[in-house]
Amino acid sequence: MSTGAIAPSSAWVVCMEKGAMTHNSAKALVLSLLPGQRWRRVTMSGFRQGSSGYYGGGGGGRGGGYRGGGRGRHRHHPYRRDDYGGGRHNGNNNRRYDDRRDDHRRGGGRFSGGGGSNRGPRQPANRFTTETKSVDPQYAMMKQLTAMVAKMGDLGGAAEVASSNMTGGDTGGGGGGGGGVRPVVKAIGMNVSDLVDVLCGPSNAALFLRFGGSDDTPSQENEDTDNINEDDGMNNNTPKPKQINAATDAGPLATLLHSCATGLSLQTPSYAALTLGVEIKAPSETHGGFAGRCVELGMRCLGRDLDEALECKPVVVGGGDNVVVEKEREGERCTAERTGGFGNGSQIDAYYRAKYMLRYLAHLAKIGIVSSTTTSSSGGGEKEGSGQSLLELLHMLVQCANNAASTSDKFDDVEQRRAMGRVSRLLASLVLSCIPYALAKDGEDKGINSSALIELIDELENNVVGQMSAYSSDYEPGVGLCAILLKGELDDGAPAGAVEEEEEEEEDDEEGDDNGDLPAPCADTLQDLLRTVRKIVTRTSTSRFALLSDAPWCTLTMAAPSDGIDMDDGEKAMVPMVYSGEPLLLDLMGGEEKRCKSIPFLMALDGGSEEYVEMNCRLLDGIIYGRLAIFDAPPSADDDDSDEEEAAKESNPNLESYVKTYALVDRFFLSDAIRDVLMCHRPMVSDAGADRSNAKEVAEQIWAVSHLFLPPPPVEGGEEVDLSNSESCSKGIEYGIVETMLSLIVQSTPQGCGVPASSPLNQHLYLSRVLLELTKLKPSLVPRAIVLAISGMFQDFMPSLTPSARENLGLWLSFHLTNTDYQWPKAFWEHWAPYASCQRNSRGDFVTTALYSMASLSADGTLVVVKDCLPAGSPLIQSVFLNQGEGVPPSSTEQDLINRIWNTSEEPDTIRQFIISDELTESYDAIGDENDDNSMFHCSVWWRTGLVTRALFHPLTRERAMVARLTEKASSSDGMGMDDAIDDDVGETEDLQADLVDAIARFKPVMLAALARDADAYDSISSGKVDDDQLLLAGEVSILREFGNIVPQWDSITAAALVDCLMNTKVVSGLAVTTWALGEHVKSSTEISSQWWKFVSQAVRNVITQSLSSMEESSTDLGGGIGMIIDDSGANDEDANEVSARKLDEALKVTAPIIKYSVERACQVLAEGSSDKKIPLVGADISEGIKRLLSATLFHFHSLVMTPSTLGKGILTRSYVQMGFTGMDISGEKLAVICQMATSTCKGEQGKTLLQNLAATLEKLV
Repeated sequence: MSTGAIAPSSAWVVCMEKGAMTHNSAKALVLSLLPGQRWRRVTMSGFRQGSSGYYGGGGGGRGGGYRGGGRGRHRHHPYRRDDYGGGRHNGNNNRRYDDRRDDHRRGGGRFSGGGGSNRGPRQPANRFTTETKSVDPQYAMMKQLTAMVAKMGDLGGAAEVASSNMTGGDTGGGGGGGGGVRPVVKAIGMNVSDLVDVLCGPSNAALFLRFGGSDDTPSQENEDTDNINEDDGMNNNTPKPKQINAATDAGPLATLLHSCATGLSLQTPSYAALTLGVEIKAPSETHGGFAGRCVELGMRCLGRDLDEALECKPVVVGGGDNVVVEKEREGERCTAERTGGFGNGSQIDAYYRAKYMLRYLAHLAKIGIVSSTTTSSSGGGEKEGSGQSLLELLHMLVQCANNAASTSDKFDDVEQRRAMGRVSRLLASLVLSCIPYALAKDGEDKGINSSALIELIDELENNVVGQMSAYSSDYEPGVGLCAILLKGELDDGAPAGAVEEEEEEEEDDEEGDDNGDLPAPCADTLQDLLRTVRKIVTRTSTSRFALLSDAPWCTLTMAAPSDGIDMDDGEKAMVPMVYSGEPLLLDLMGGEEKRCKSIPFLMALDGGSEEYVEMNCRLLDGIIYGRLAIFDAPPSADDDDSDEEEAAKESNPNLESYVKTYALVDRFFLSDAIRDVLMCHRPMVSDAGADRSNAKEVAEQIWAVSHLFLPPPPVEGGEEVDLSNSESCSKGIEYGIVETMLSLIVQSTPQGCGVPASSPLNQHLYLSRVLLELTKLKPSLVPRAIVLAISGMFQDFMPSLTPSARENLGLWLSFHLTNTDYQWPKAFWEHWAPYASCQRNSRGDFVTTALYSMASLSADGTLVVVKDCLPAGSPLIQSVFLNQGEGVPPSSTEQDLINRIWNTSEEPDTIRQFIISDELTESYDAIGDENDDNSMFHCSVWWRTGLVTRALFHPLTRERAMVARLTEKASSSDGMGMDDAIDDDVGETEDLQADLVDAIARFKPVMLAALARDADAYDSISSGKVDDDQLLLAGEVSILREFGNIVPQWDSITAAALVDCLMNTKVVSGLAVTTWALGEHVKSSTEISSQWWKFVSQAVRNVITQSLSSMEESSTDLGGGIGMIIDDSGANDEDANEVSARKLDEALKVTAPIIKYSVERACQVLAEGSSDKKIPLVGADISEGIKRLLSATLFHFHSLVMTPSTLGKGILTRSYVQMGFTGMDISGEKLAVICQMATSTCKGEQGKTLLQNLAATLEKLV
């Protein structure tokens, strides 16, 4: 078991359904696997088995019965019931939309109808393995124990048990408002008690509670002795330093408990209760001190996780004083799990483990196991090697955060200064996340009192996060790099048929002025966390979030002392279990172990440090997010609802419940819990190819959060809510879940820019799949919440969203509808149609993006959208899909060229001679009279080039025309189906993109010859001197212009692939792609696409790749094109630093012109805007696109330049890249100067504002 995994236990769950262990189920399972007994499958009453009835299909999981058997629908319909047999998703049909089979069931289950068994999916096997298939009983027992510990505090299963107990007459604990225990918590407490009884039994303790060296595990000392003997044989008498194996010292149960406590965010209280139970009931003579071992292991791992979260650079320590915290292999995870497939996956994992460990320690402090506040014995708690109370540990982390924030300006390296700022925010987030769980209840002495915690909050607010500090949010509207809202609204004109609501907007503005104390519609989660924690600690707001107060350890009991009163039947009286030992102190440093390198360095920042440690902390993605409040804020006492609002709320009681009963603090904790679940349970694949979790399981865990809320206070004259009914306690929670999921989706990493998601929670596809599974899980609740959320965002938020956020929302809607049979209210399409039919606006862009994406997701393209999604005769068909028209029919010369290229397959050289011949010149007018200003970008200058380009991409023209005809027929009243499509006789293969890629490479000489001929013709008639480079650039732009007019607007994938092919074959340059994307050739800047920066990012990556490839090829070229590598045994190897410097220099040479031109062109476009009140649409596209472009450029340098070359030479750092940018005049300061200079030429106030905000962002970014 890895102590570092976020959710390690999910891979070890063996054929178990979700559920809680009932009484004695843990005993039955474990006793059946004790040594000396034959391993056998045990039926546990707490885990459901296949049977007839509702789940049906006995012996086959959940098949048959109500939802099994027969042949079911092959698609899922979230807006209708799907209990038609054959399972919820499929019976004997193919599973069309599920990406993997359910982990536990194949056939006969709820999701696979008819027959089947309860076995898991077959895993990849090695045909040549010599491994035996026999099962070690102890290994099997530990696997089952792992599964039980992981499921011990499962909220979904515990809620089912609690509900059944209440139905049977067991009323559980008292009410949720007093000191009673919730039924769910009581069920979890029963699970803990049962498991403790088994683990601590006289005959089981030696097996389960062993720690340190044992007969089963080779001791580390023996391994070291063997290694030393081997070294002696090699004349090396230096003994290896003593190694400390943290997992072995703590024991398997403590290691398992720690792994689950730091990986299962919703079950932390249950693991604190298990720690107490084992500590009290374990045989003290042989296995005492269990809590101490858990805390010791936790502090060792916390130190390591803090270093990893802060990206502390490893320090090599020589000599024999080096003490290893734990064996490297024990903390190592597979590559996919370690990084999560993302840029800073290991950093995020470490952060979350540290967060949950602090929460676990806070629970132990409330129990009394860990010292809460300063004690006289702790002395100087901040010194290395001394123990600390929890409060002292938090004080130390706050001091480190303050030091990092206040001394960051003392670093000469700009990247190090920025890193220290991120360090301070990360530590502040950890401390603030722990405070609500450490807060002592009124009248109790366990925990930390509010006055001590307020001091910590004040320090962080004054120095790190608050308004008094230098904190600047990355999500600040209009300014922040990751902002999801603009600083104002876009200048959207009202479409024909839409009603303006200026008066209502003015009223909303007036109300907004009165509610200035409310948080901004979009605040980052760190600021929101600070506000929430202050409200909780100062008691200015109460929370219904029960995880803060749940205490399953209060349900644990033990036999009364020997002098207690016996019961009538002779049994001992039972009393609450209480920890009576000395509170434990926390040792983060570990003396010679040096458990943590980062904290001692940060503590010494203000007074000098004996040892320098470098902390990179490159990103906070996945740690701090933006938050978008989609639904209304909770009403205040002075709010008066209108009659229309009251009627709307009466028609939707769940929405009314969410708005009125979920306070802002409740909404924050709900969102935080959802983000934790998304992170901890994210799907991964092990090295062996086994799936770990999936989107369906993540959705179930998210819905389990609904069991973590106390009932709202009853209204006057109303009845109290039944605690056993979790649905009534969490009524309306689906709106909070949808709000959180959509807020994460809109800020996810944009697609199609060549930059992967920086964290799991920034991945658009993952979030979309989870929301889709939530729709399937709760089809009567979630779809309605989604519809209302989209309706509100379309009407209220769309003009304020950044272009990337708007695009992400449209892409999500297309994915969601594609996977739900395009089930969407018809009235929405009718309401949206006018926005997409008029001049460009934000709402129309959203609708167009969704429809284009739906077309690209289907093999049938636009036809499936027209037939299955849009209402018959919808004006969206004409305005979105048929707006490009048929174009001008090809001339006879062009048709002849098309025939030569695609039908007769003539040799390129023959066609080249024809293109440059005078015969072709006589058939065309050289340069038309329409080019009055003699611009080299005019299309008439490049008529040969345009002719070749149109002929070369003719298959795209034919495809677009054919799809347009079929689309028009499909939308007509005759109802022509897709099966009636005309089977055109085309010469190319079915893979159109592959044909075009081959044609570009083959006919490249023809295109270049036409380009040269046109350039010579223009040069010969020009009156002045012509810049050859600019003339060639204009010719390349003409190729891209013709290409852009041909490729369908909805087919962005083909467009990106063919542009990349044109650059790879060196038909066009990266600067030409940039010039084309930024509309140098267009008449009006309003024609610039909002996707321009993605093409420029693609160009940057391409030019860097080509330059580095050329550099490495030249290093192995002996001249004359001979690519032979001579092995000279390293005699003439270049210095690694020199090779790295050359790589950086080559990359900067090709990148700097693109960045400079992009910023200059952006400033030119922004300065042309004349709007004074609202933001021009193209202005938002340009300013936000520059931010995204520079972020993508930094990623390209990190992934291509800052890594070892194929020759194995040197590694660069971000500091060197920053210095390189400065040397090429593309640093943030230099680019900001360009923006500031452009403000003097602005025509409108909004242009000035956009330029000023852009300048401020660039200074922080580059």
